[in-house]
Amino acid sequence: MNTGQRFKEKLRNGQSVAVINADYPSSGLVEFLGRPELGVDAVMLDAEQGNVDIETIEEMARAARLNRLCVLVRLFSPEPWVIERIMLRGIDGIVVPRLDNAEAAQKVVDAVRYSFPDEMASKVIVVQIESREAHEDLDAMLRVADIDAYFIGPVDLARSMGKKGDYHAPAVVEAVDDILRRINAAGHAAGTLVKPGDAEQWRERGARFLYFHVNDWLRIGARSFPFDQAASSAPRA
Repeated sequence: MNTGQRFKEKLRNGQSVAVINADYPSSGLVEFLGRPELGVDAVMLDAEQGNVDIETIEEMARAARLNRLCVLVRLFSPEPWVIERIMLRGIDGIVVPRLDNAEAAQKVVDAVRYSFPDEMASKVIVVQIESREAHEDLDAMLRVADIDAYFIGPVDLARSMGKKGDYHAPAVVEAVDDILRRINAAGHAAGTLVKPGDAEQWRERGARFLYFHVNDWLRIGARSFPFDQAASSAPRA
C-alpha cells in the first residue's frame, strides 16, 4: 500500500490525520517530518500562499516518498493544466482552493482522473469550503465522487460573509458548525486549520483532517524551552 492509499484509508476508517504545512521550501525539513515518532500523516506544500516552485515541489516530494510520508500540494489555481502539471511532480494529492460549487469540484476530479486514469484510487483530493457560495452548494459538492476530504477555511468564509475575516463572529461559527455537521452526516471527512491548544476542540466538533503549520511547532518549542535558565547556567568565556 502506497502513502496516498494509506492516507485515504485512515480517512475512510474514520481516523484523524495530522497534516502539516512545512512553511519552508526544504527537502531536509520534509525528511525530518517523516520520522515516525512525530506522528505526521502528510506534509502539505503550499503553492497558493507559500513560496514553493515546481522544482522544489519535486525535490520535497522525493524526500517525502523516501520517508513514506504522504505529500499534498495546495494549488494556486484549480485549472486543469495546473492540476496536471503539479500532480506529475510525484505527489500523492492536492488541496484545491477557490471552489464555489459542485461543477467546479467535479472538474477537479475529472482533471485528476485524466492525468492518472490507472492510479485514481491512490490519489488524494481535498477541496476547500471557504466561501458563502460553496456553503450554499455544499450538498451538491458532497455528492461529487472521489473527493477524500472537505477542508473548511474559516477566515475566507468569514470574509465572503461580510465579516472581514472575523471567524469568531457568531454567524461564521454557526456556518462552520453547519458545514461540519453536513460533511459528517454525508459520511465524508471534514478538516480545518488547528492551532496550539484547540485541536481536541475541533475534533469534538467533527474535524478529522487536522491541518497545522510547522511554525506553530517552532513557537510551542520556543515557549517551552527554558532559555533564561540555559543562558544563566552557560559557562562564561
